[in-house]
Amino acid sequence: METTLESWEDIFKLPQRFMDRFVFRGQGNHQWPISHSLERSVAKYYPNNTDSMLAFIEEKAMIKEFKWKYPLYSKSKPDPKDIVEWLTIMQHHGAPTRLVDITRSLFVGIYFAISEHHTTDATVWAINSTILRGYLFERYRKRFNVNMASHEDISAYSHDCANELLTGVPVSEKMGAGVFYIEPKLANDRLARQQGAFLMPSDITQPFEKHLMSHVNNDRPLAIDFKPLINYAESAKYKQDDIAILKINIPHRLNFEIGKYLRAMNITTEILFPGLDGLCKSLAYLRMEGMGNPFKL
Repeated sequence: METTLESWEDIFKLPQRFMDRFVFRGQGNHQWPISHSLERSVAKYYPNNTDSMLAFIEEKAMIKEFKWKYPLYSKSKPDPKDIVEWLTIMQHHGAPTRLVDITRSLFVGIYFAISEHHTTDATVWAINSTILRGYLFERYRKRFNVNMASHEDISAYSHDCANELLTGVPVSEKMGAGVFYIEPKLANDRLARQQGAFLMPSDITQPFEKHLMSHVNNDRPLAIDFKPLINYAESAKYKQDDIAILKINIPHRLNFEIGKYLRAMNITTEILFPGLDGLCKSLAYLRMEGMGNPFKL
């Protein structure tokens, strides 16, 4: 489902019980698909590539080199067999991986959508985590012959299945196309402040978006105005798995107003990226205060 935010105040009219089902990813251009950084890296350096296994080969080589050199930079390290945890560290420090950053906060997602791109309409992707966990629960239920599982059980199972795929260990059941919801075992300051987690495709020989769309029943996105979306979210007709993916487009004319609200909510570069790097990046916004809305005609 796709919609466009017409007024910043409208975002507050979506009921919390509706938004609680989603995790979010902000992107600075509404035309960009969701992709992981490894996918983009391969496309950048091998624009004419036709070998679907190239991303897999690149990933394996990068993990091997990172694990080899990691002790030069840190004394503590994850379990050598926990490749998922190694990938989360690589992702945190800027290496291209198959992980896609997400946040549990809508407003952090909006921040990332508008923070660096001011001349294009942005997008916040809202992805239904209930559906992603349902994808895993069905496999968990069959594997362990149970009818119930806690959030912690599914999170651990997602981590284990992802590691099985990454290490080449045969999984107990055919996973097929799909996306894992990954919560790292060890948090870092930035991840905690951003309320972050990751999505991981079951296979990197195909685009990430193909795996994500495997959780959607309708291949053709439904366009809806924002106010009818609010009415639908508030109605008794809404069910928690009705909407798998909601794409919220944000016109760039709203960026200045949204930025002011986010700073008032203390959602800034300085807060989300602790340290001098975050502080210095945040100074640009301070210098724009009082200049008026540059997008207003």
